[in-house]
Amino acid sequence: NTQELETNSQGTKQKYAKLVVDDSMSQQRVSSRCQYYIQSKKDMDIEQAHIKYSLKRRRLLFSKAKLKAVSRTSALLSGFAMVAMVEISLDDHKNSKSSAPLLVVYSIITCLLVGVHLLALMISTCILPQLEADSLLGSDEYASHTTMHIYIELAWILSTGFGIFLFLIEIAIVCWVKFFFVTRPAAIATTIVLVPIVILFCIFSLHFYRRLVSFKLSRHQDELDEIENTLTTGKLAQANIV
Repeated sequence: NTQELETNSQGTKQKYAKLVVDDSMSQQRVSSRCQYYIQSKKDMDIEQAHIKYSLKRRRLLFSKAKLKAVSRTSALLSGFAMVAMVEISLDDHKNSKSSAPLLVVYSIITCLLVGVHLLALMISTCILPQLEADSLLGSDEYASHTTMHIYIELAWILSTGFGIFLFLIEIAIVCWVKFFFVTRPAAIATTIVLVPIVILFCIFSLHFYRRLVSFKLSRHQDELDEIENTLTTGKLAQANIV
């Protein structure tokens, strides 16, 4: 009986030791899986933060480039329009009533051209210093390019779209005012040359706008796919832990 009791106690001790070893091994597995999940989550968070920062940085630089282009374009074209309005000679139109509608159209187009470009120049001049400060600070708290995105796009469209279109019309009107009493075939030839240029400008603007919209849609789709892949990876990691 004593020998049987000793044998049973030894078997119980072995079973208990085996259970302790199994329990410690399972705890080690759980802890290793938890550490792996925590590390993978940290890596994903770091990668997401890096991607988010790079996207914000790219948008900031793109907005700055737009405003700089607006400043240069609007300053040049409005200056040319003002010089043309001041330097053009209207002595031949003083005693002529037939050219009065032409002068009215010329004054309206010139005022629109200068006003549109000055408005775009004012927007770019007001917003560009803030974007320069944001790019130097490099902090997520300063996101003027996102809050002022509408004004940046408005200045871009006014300067490079509507403003250049008005400038092309201004060239034709100036030629008509200049050559109305001298030689009308010159004004007609100028109009014939400018018509296909205006048509090509409109076609390019529409094509560029469509490509830009499709690029933005594809970029947003890539961001959504990346977020979906990140969530799927996180769910798989949680399932492996369980």
